[in-house]
Amino acid sequence: MNNSAIKHSVNNILPLLNSGLSTRAMIDLAPQKSAEDKLRQDLQESKTKYALTSEVISDGIWSWDLSSDRLEYSTRWKSMVGYGEQEIKNNPVEWLVRVHPADIEKLKRHLTECWQGKIDRFEVEYSLLHRDGQYRLMRCKCIAVTDLAGEVIHLIGAQTDLTQDRQIKARLNYQVDHDRLTKLPNRQLFIEKLQKLSELEQQANYDFGILCLDLDRFKNINHNFGDDIGDRILVEIARQLESCLRPQDILARLGGDEFAILLTSFVGQERPAEIASQIQQQLSTPIKIANYSILVSTSIGIATADTNCLPPNSVNALLQCLQNAELAMHQAKAMGKARNQVFESRLYLQTLEKTRSEDDLRKALEQEQFLLYYQPLVQLIDQQVIGFEALIRWQHPMRGLISPGDFIPLAEATGLIIPIGWWVLRSACEQMVQWQQNSAAQSLFISVNITGKQFSQPYAGDIIAQILTETGLNPKCLKLEITESEIIENIALVLPTVERLKSLGVQLSMDDFGTGYSSLSYLHCLPVDTLKIDRSFIQGMESDRHQLELVKTIIKLAEVFELDLIAEGIETPTQCAKLLELQCKYGQGYLFSQPVNSAIAATLLH
Repeated sequence: MNNSAIKHSVNNILPLLNSGLSTRAMIDLAPQKSAEDKLRQDLQESKTKYALTSEVISDGIWSWDLSSDRLEYSTRWKSMVGYGEQEIKNNPVEWLVRVHPADIEKLKRHLTECWQGKIDRFEVEYSLLHRDGQYRLMRCKCIAVTDLAGEVIHLIGAQTDLTQDRQIKARLNYQVDHDRLTKLPNRQLFIEKLQKLSELEQQANYDFGILCLDLDRFKNINHNFGDDIGDRILVEIARQLESCLRPQDILARLGGDEFAILLTSFVGQERPAEIASQIQQQLSTPIKIANYSILVSTSIGIATADTNCLPPNSVNALLQCLQNAELAMHQAKAMGKARNQVFESRLYLQTLEKTRSEDDLRKALEQEQFLLYYQPLVQLIDQQVIGFEALIRWQHPMRGLISPGDFIPLAEATGLIIPIGWWVLRSACEQMVQWQQNSAAQSLFISVNITGKQFSQPYAGDIIAQILTETGLNPKCLKLEITESEIIENIALVLPTVERLKSLGVQLSMDDFGTGYSSLSYLHCLPVDTLKIDRSFIQGMESDRHQLELVKTIIKLAEVFELDLIAEGIETPTQCAKLLELQCKYGQGYLFSQPVNSAIAATLLH
């Protein structure tokens, strides 16, 4: 038979297997002959088509003659279980004995219903024993062949080996659901397991808890030892965490250096805290990687499914439990790290409030709700105005005017302090240029607070230079204030910016001097022009001899280093007189003026 005939035969039998059409339907379309001759001819044609088809398709074809109980297997079917052409006999036992015990009843039921005529086809999956002792996953499609009387006389089927496809799919699913480095479930799979747990354990009388862990200062480890060492530490941490858990507990890596643990089926609320303490103890010993011995601590948040009013063990309760554990973990970090923190409802309320405040702060920046107030800096001898310090205020649409002490800490924590700080600098420079159009303000300077985060930016000097150019302010009329603690903490990053600014002619003032590190070694290496005595010393020097001596010392230091000196927070004539007696020339405070808007500040120039 040529290729065209084979192709014709295959095209005839494949629709039969796929659609479930019975042989009887095909018999009815044949030319009119005697019933017996017609049936004999059609059966012979079916056998021929079966033999040809089994040679050219990859599935294992089988044909079961129910009258003789003879089951013929194609060569491909036999190879699927690891046997050659002559090694499998033509009887049903060769097939059924190899089906996995868990699947045999299912297969027998489908076969019985098919030859009894209850169904005319079926499709079923089962595991089939290979010669190598391993089971292969198979899918079997079967159709019934009937005679003219409608009686089932043959079962014909095709068997497909799904093992490789399922293995590939399983590997792909594993890669999607697991962390590449630690091989632990990732956040997506962890949440799926929470959802499945809620479905399986709705009626369980057990408690469930979640621990959320974050390694402390892990970025420093990557920075100091390299990412490769950092990765190896994460793998070791994962193994140590697993050693603290039971098989039914679930450990996942949520991302970065954050892990989560689902503790299941325990009795008593103390179990999560006990595991957290055990983990802290486990990690108290340095981890040895390569030639390094590295101590890694962790902050752990603890939450149980009943810490809220949702139904216990529901999917929403468990997802809320994960969120609560993360909130508690962040609280543990804020309280000093290397500790455990059990979730409390007040933490949730605080977080909501913080989130609302952060959103409001972003809107304030976008909608230009900030404004500047100005406090005059004066010459104490005659109270002549020599400059202004620009101070930010927030004109909240609902809460009214908000002082910087109520929102600057949040701006620092969220990083919004950087764009806010540049807005303050630009606005203050623009205002000073407007004032200098009045001859009375030609010699004044504007003093602007700048944060260490701004100063530490790589291009901070260029940004400040650009603002000066665009606003047209003479650099000599700008004085930037930074606290001594921020200067010293970021000295390596601050110095290049300071040098750039000094080359432009911008002045630098060390704010709140005496309250931070007070390291004298930095006074001779930093090109500071002015020291500002913190208001706490001014307020206490009348009643506290030690405070008075500190003020005298700071004034002497300024004299030795040839620096200008400004006293903050002067509120009484007595304080002003004492500072003059101590040779302090400049000051600011409510004695002269509180911070005022730009219109009132303009009147002070006269």
